[in-house]
Amino acid sequence: MTFSLAIITIILGLILFSFAVGNIVLVIAFAIPLTRKLERAHMLKSNNYIVRSYLVSLSIATVTILAITAVSYLYLPHGPFISLMVGYGLGLVGIITKIKEFGLNMNNFSEYVQKNRPYFLEELVNLYDKDEERLLALIKTGNR
Repeated sequence: MTFSLAIITIILGLILFSFAVGNIVLVIAFAIPLTRKLERAHMLKSNNYIVRSYLVSLSIATVTILAITAVSYLYLPHGPFISLMVGYGLGLVGIITKIKEFGLNMNNFSEYVQKNRPYFLEELVNLYDKDEERLLALIKTGNR
C-alpha cells in the first residue's frame, strides 16, 4: 500500500468517524435529554416528533458507520482497512477532546431550536426571536 493511499484512507476514516459518532453522541447526550426536559416543562407542542426524528438520525448514523466498517473489512485489503481504523481512532480522540461541546450551549441550542422550531410553543418562538440567550436561560432553569 502506498503512503498516499494510507493517508487518504486515514483522513476518510477520521472524517467519517468524527461526523457519524459525533452526531450519535450529540443526539444521545444533548438532543434527546433536552427534548424530554422541554416536554416535562410543557414548552413543546404535544404532537411533536422530535425524539422520533432523532432516533431515526441515530439509527442512520449507526448503520452507516457499521456498514462502511463491515464493507471495508470484507472488501478492502488489510492495509487500507488498518488505515481506516487508525482514522477512526483519530476521530475518537477528536470527539473525546471536544466532549464538553456536546452539552447545552448556545451553538447547540440555536441549531436545536432552528431544526425543531415548528414544535415549540408560539410564545417561546417569539421569545427566541427577541432574545435567544434569555430563552436558553429559561430552559436551563426550567421555569416559564
